[in-house]
Amino acid sequence: MKAGGKSHVARVGRLISLVVIALAVAAALYTLRETYIHPTTTNSSIDADVVQVAAAVGGRILEIKVSENARVAKGDVLFQIDPVPYQLAVAQAEADLHIAEAQLETQRRVLSTQRSAALIADNETKKALANHELAKRTAKRLRPLAASGYVPKQQLDQADVTERDTGTALIQAQERHAAAVEAIDTEAAAEATVRARRAALAIARRGLENTTVRAPHNGLVVGLKNSSGEMVVPSQSLFTLINTEEWFAVANFRETDLDAIAIGDCATVFSMIDRKIAIRGTVQGLGWGVADTERINLPRSVPYVERSLNWVRVAQRFPVRIQLADPPQQLMRLGASATVQIKHGAKCP
Repeated sequence: MKAGGKSHVARVGRLISLVVIALAVAAALYTLRETYIHPTTTNSSIDADVVQVAAAVGGRILEIKVSENARVAKGDVLFQIDPVPYQLAVAQAEADLHIAEAQLETQRRVLSTQRSAALIADNETKKALANHELAKRTAKRLRPLAASGYVPKQQLDQADVTERDTGTALIQAQERHAAAVEAIDTEAAAEATVRARRAALAIARRGLENTTVRAPHNGLVVGLKNSSGEMVVPSQSLFTLINTEEWFAVANFRETDLDAIAIGDCATVFSMIDRKIAIRGTVQGLGWGVADTERINLPRSVPYVERSLNWVRVAQRFPVRIQLADPPQQLMRLGASATVQIKHGAKCP
């Protein structure tokens, strides 16, 4: 009886062991399936686009209208550069334009006079030609009459002189007409000067507009270290403006998880500021490259994701960019840690 009891207990023990093993295998398979369908990573952070705020022109800062960590709206004035030098530049450009326009009008009047002179010379040439043709015909008619004695030879000589004089007058008229036509100038240079002055005025006005720097979008001011009275050069960054119109999560997934992630997949993001609030998002893009220690000095920048171990070969991680939909603003801080879960194949409603 004792031997039979021991045998029964052994069978029950083996059965329990098999059940435990089966449950473990089932749990492992379920975990693998969930890992494929819902890849998850804690190597994530909250991200947003940023703008390095700078003036396109240089000068002295008259006033900075924002403060560190301030929230601004699109179009708000951020700071003001002294506009006086640029106002004077506009005034000078306007004066230069007026001078160029006056020169153009003068040139047009000169051209009108030159064209009139050429027209008069042309009419004189036509008149001289008509007189010469008449003199030629007169001399031609008188020659046979003079030879027959019907008209005095003196009259023929006078007709020949008139023909020669009208020929000379015609040549002179033609030369004057050619010179008058050659003297006609062009207004192309004056017109080009006016266009150049108008462009200079537009540049000066743009420079004056750029002395007032406005927010390009809704955002948060960070990294403000300057104060009024400082001199800045063109394109010198004064602070960073975080674009709060769109927020993202950048999740670094192992390369073995990338085949379970597709653009458009729905994602759930938990900010470490408050892990109880789930934030809905959509996969916007998958990283195509990262830098490593062998390519850290690439001429073009790519994301650098550090491997967790140096002495063994581990799976590389690639950044996955997730656009967040209506995230709670109190949880949105650039660089905050986050956890991301992807729902492979599921589209967000």
